[in-house]
Amino acid sequence: MQNFDLKKTFILLVSSLLISISSFTQEPHLVLTPVITGLTSPIQVVNAGDGSNRLFVVLQGSSNTGTIIVYDQSYTKLDTFLKVTNINAGGEEGLLSMAFHPEYGNSSSPFFGFFYVYYTNSGGDLEVARYKVSSNPDSADENSKDTVITVPHPFFANHNGGTIHFGFDGYLYLATGDGGNGGDPPNNAQNPNVLLGKMIRINVNSSSTAPFY
Repeated sequence: MQNFDLKKTFILLVSSLLISISSFTQEPHLVLTPVITGLTSPIQVVNAGDGSNRLFVVLQGSSNTGTIIVYDQSYTKLDTFLKVTNINAGGEEGLLSMAFHPEYGNSSSPFFGFFYVYYTNSGGDLEVARYKVSSNPDSADENSKDTVITVPHPFFANHNGGTIHFGFDGYLYLATGDGGNGGDPPNNAQNPNVLLGKMIRINVNSSSTAPFY
């Protein structure tokens, strides 16, 4: 009788375990709710980290202009934050990314209000530039542009790269594409003397004048 009870208890425990596992393996039920519509070629959504909870949407652009639009936390458009002009845009080219300096919202910091954008310039090369916000927090000063780095990108218009981000070390990280076509014909990614196909780390805090490193 005691062995029977043990067997019965064991069967109940196994059954409960199987039911628990089954509940965890069920597909989650996701519901998507559009909050911003009508955008053309949006490629990135960024938070400034300044406590405002605003969202900055990067639009890849067309012709020779890429755009960054700022929204409040309720997804209401506040303003066009920045238009980056004189760039190549279309296909895989255009305004590719933006990143706010970690001290962007610190009014006592020498890096207050600075942010960086990554794009393909009018010659098709990869470029990172630094801008500063204007007296209007929802609008950047287009005349504050300083070029940080230009990476030659000859021959092809595709494979320009990914995004820019600040690491926990305070450095700016730039991911570049291999330079284009398929299979990296020039072997750029394997060539240490070429900045294409690389993860580049830049200390943009080491100088007060361009290119800041």
